[in-house]
Amino acid sequence: MAGYILYNGFWNPDAPPDPVRRLEAAARARGWHLTPVPNTAAIAEFSPHVSVTGFDTEDFALFWDKDIRLGRALETLGVRLYNPAAVVELCDDKAATHWKLAGQGIPMPRTLVAPMTYVRMDEAPSRAFSQRAAERLGFPMVVKECYGSLGGEVYLAQDETELRALMDHMGSRSFLCQEFIRETAGTDLRIYVVDGHPVAAMRRRSDGDFRANIGNGGHGEAYTPTEEEAALAVRCCRILGAKFAGVDLLWEADGTPLVCEVNSNAHMAGITACTGVDVAGEIVNYVFSQERQR
Repeated sequence: MAGYILYNGFWNPDAPPDPVRRLEAAARARGWHLTPVPNTAAIAEFSPHVSVTGFDTEDFALFWDKDIRLGRALETLGVRLYNPAAVVELCDDKAATHWKLAGQGIPMPRTLVAPMTYVRMDEAPSRAFSQRAAERLGFPMVVKECYGSLGGEVYLAQDETELRALMDHMGSRSFLCQEFIRETAGTDLRIYVVDGHPVAAMRRRSDGDFRANIGNGGHGEAYTPTEEEAALAVRCCRILGAKFAGVDLLWEADGTPLVCEVNSNAHMAGITACTGVDVAGEIVNYVFSQERQR
């Protein structure tokens, strides 16, 4: 039996990314070993039997990638993934995340999912959606591509002209439109949940952007979540099946928390720096506790 950390070799061609290095170091500090492997080196073969280069049926891996086809091939082979491929798939697709959580009554900003298109959102067929979004959500309006990371594919439309320009820009890429929560623009709360416990939390702020992501210039500060906020983050992870995740919350004017996103492979540098909590260590402790129980 061997342990691995899977990451994307196209996005990180020269070296493993920071979260992977942190997880590897946390395991080493505890006398354990995890080997980083890019998805470009883990080739899945489906004939005559399912096999993946370098992996055996008794292995396990921290699945720090979004290569769902590879993840499912590994699980078919018998490799145990943390988080499972189905969880990563749910969290990677923002529309799927909202669908799953809405079905369980989780409070979130009002959200409309754009209809599927194979080429682009041509003006005539898509006008019904843009008009409906304008009526239901008003402006400004948050527009998010369903697949994206670090806030890079999140936009703010000030009117229907800007909304339609964004729709044209996104072409055939799936997206959703979301109510803009004015009261907490540029601010959010990230709670890192591991094994059903909120292990660290930070409040993120941006002075010049409606997005609070640290990668976009925001800064974080340690935060003690309320019981309601902590319970909401834990419940989201339970619904999605995530064994560890970063849950991002916003607030309504009266302080009621709203779920913004759930990240199955959330970065750790910012929250570790401002809270002092070794999040990578918490994740590694959980994974190896599960493996020891086997």
